[in-house]
Amino acid sequence: MTKISPYKVNPLFDVIAEHGEGPIWDEQKHRFLWVDLLKGEFYEGNHLDGKFRKYSIGQALGVMGNRKARGKVMAVRDGFGLFDEEDDRFVLISPSPEQNNPEVRFNDGVMSPKGQFWAGTMEWDGKNKVGKLFRLNNDLSFSVLEEGLIIPNGMGWNSKEDTYFLTDTEQNCIFAYDYELEHDAISNRRIHIQFDEDVYPDGMAIDANDHFWIAIWNGAKILHLDPIGNFIEEIPLPVPFPTSCCFGGENMDLLFVSSSRYPLDEKGLNEYPLSGSCFLIETESKGKVDKRFDG
Repeated sequence: MTKISPYKVNPLFDVIAEHGEGPIWDEQKHRFLWVDLLKGEFYEGNHLDGKFRKYSIGQALGVMGNRKARGKVMAVRDGFGLFDEEDDRFVLISPSPEQNNPEVRFNDGVMSPKGQFWAGTMEWDGKNKVGKLFRLNNDLSFSVLEEGLIIPNGMGWNSKEDTYFLTDTEQNCIFAYDYELEHDAISNRRIHIQFDEDVYPDGMAIDANDHFWIAIWNGAKILHLDPIGNFIEEIPLPVPFPTSCCFGGENMDLLFVSSSRYPLDEKGLNEYPLSGSCFLIETESKGKVDKRFDG
């Protein structure tokens, strides 16, 4: 029997993104950030008063992470880059992965336990196994960690930091890998959670108890699973295309959710007018503070 969560889902901010994605929490500024991927924009918002600021990168922006130094590290259409909010300036790191390959773009990513930035690429239409997983090293060089992906999405580690998880939306699964901290490396890929063919796991968060909180693309919900993939509950959403989620807030017990509107036609947009919004859910769980990029 499906357990429907009693959590209240609250819309956040007066912003409707075309394709909201890449939510992260800045624990130093106490701010929530998310991207409008195809427009190459990102927002920094204060969930307590609803105020926000918009920045533009100038090209498709998949995901970003906090830096130890000022600013953000980013995975964009043309590779990896650095952005300084104070100067409002984006600089592409060159050479960069897939820098001159118009067939692919970066999609989702995560900060590793070693403070390096991992992000995956995909074909624009997400049909073929041309996606790769890259690591931006602290010296701004890059390494290829995995190939043969279709749509790399939600990523993260367990609390012991000995297992890395990677979602491939189009393959309807979450892969697990053995993780080795010293070299920030993975091996021994296997399927950890296999979903039905009509279930599309997108971005996700892994909480302090190693539970998965997964945005289900075209599923209008967040799916909450235990560490081995057993069903805990689902949280219905007022939008059909949630894209990702992250934990944040003073106590790291708030779940921030991003969503998309671009797959919807006029009829769909009239039926789901909050599509493209972000949402806030107060949970009984706590997330983990992400590492910062040490480069």
